[in-house]
Amino acid sequence: MKRFNITVQGKPYDIRLRAYSVEINGTRYKLRSLPARKVIFLTMEIDLPIEGASVMLVPGLVSMELVVDGVYVRSGKPYTPIGKVPVWGYVLSALNLVQVINGAIGVLLGFLGIYLTLRISTAEDIAPPVRILLSVAYLVLSWVAIILIAALLVIGGGYPTYY
Repeated sequence: MKRFNITVQGKPYDIRLRAYSVEINGTRYKLRSLPARKVIFLTMEIDLPIEGASVMLVPGLVSMELVVDGVYVRSGKPYTPIGKVPVWGYVLSALNLVQVINGAIGVLLGFLGIYLTLRISTAEDIAPPVRILLSVAYLVLSWVAIILIAALLVIGGGYPTYY
């Protein structure tokens, strides 16, 4: 359980993250019941019902992060809203989505690629050419990984059979 203590307009808030819910000053809210912004079907931002400031939860690769008025609480770095994704970010996300035709591993690599591309494309602390390069590099490496896995299966005689 992650815990955040913030103060908005002089009023303290105790925010506790739980599985599929968030507790704000003792009141529990299910994450699915809160307003959220999604890209395709991935939840990218969840608004919290705190007046006087823009407070939201942003899913990370491992855990949720709290953003208050455009600043990450833990790191103090500025947060770029997901609505500022450039066109190339959507194009590369669509190309990552094509990975779903490659089975379970492709689905995993595709969704990870979409998430990483959208996060990297809005990271203002990284230069735009580097953002594009990182996103394209992930796309290429994920396709190379799928091709290598397929080649290993063909060379090894396919999936093992247990008779």
